[in-house]
Amino acid sequence: MRKKTRILTAVGAAAAAVALATPSAFAGPTAPWTITPAGDFNGTAGVTVLTDNNGNKIQCATSAAAGNAPTSPVSGSPAKLANITSISFNSPCTGPFSSTWTVTTKVTPPWEIWGNTYAAGAGTNSTGQTTGQIKAISATVSGSSVLGPCTFDVTGSVAAKYNNPSAGGSNGTLDTSGGGLTLTIANKVGGGCGIVGTTASFAGLYTIKSTATGTPSPVIVG
Repeated sequence: MRKKTRILTAVGAAAAAVALATPSAFAGPTAPWTITPAGDFNGTAGVTVLTDNNGNKIQCATSAAAGNAPTSPVSGSPAKLANITSISFNSPCTGPFSSTWTVTTKVTPPWEIWGNTYAAGAGTNSTGQTTGQIKAISATVSGSSVLGPCTFDVTGSVAAKYNNPSAGGSNGTLDTSGGGLTLTIANKVGGGCGIVGTTASFAGLYTIKSTATGTPSPVIVG
């Protein structure tokens, strides 16, 4: 019995040593994210497109956004990397059957930009790319066509990726065109809503610039 106890004790000690020397398979990533510069930023986009699951598209010619990023470092994966505190779309936007639309966004509470993974040397600008999502999206879309008036709410999350700015070159970009997540369409009111689906995707490419230091785009490293 004493020999068996000594063997079990030795095995337990060895296992403990391995556990201390090797990161737990269940532990989440601990590497911090850095955002430089932190603080306020703004974003501008050309054409953005909201496409429902029936294939209907509402296209806006331009969009503008603003938000803020926290002071680094930020821990966790996923981690909240920024808030979007205002976002607007030119009016009117255009849709099927010669329809025109207005998008009214709701940013209280703010929309949230989350990072899931970071890849050095990836992305459009080859200086690093963060993939993640934009959460807490909320907007009301209203318009009218030959089918009649229609108003509906859009909420949820979309997949996004941020390409770091290249050194001395292009600015950073926030891209939502990759798909992977869908928005929910609800509270449809009006005869023109008969063709509107129940889910939607959103595609847009925003050029991001820091307002804290002038024009440089923030650099995100995870």
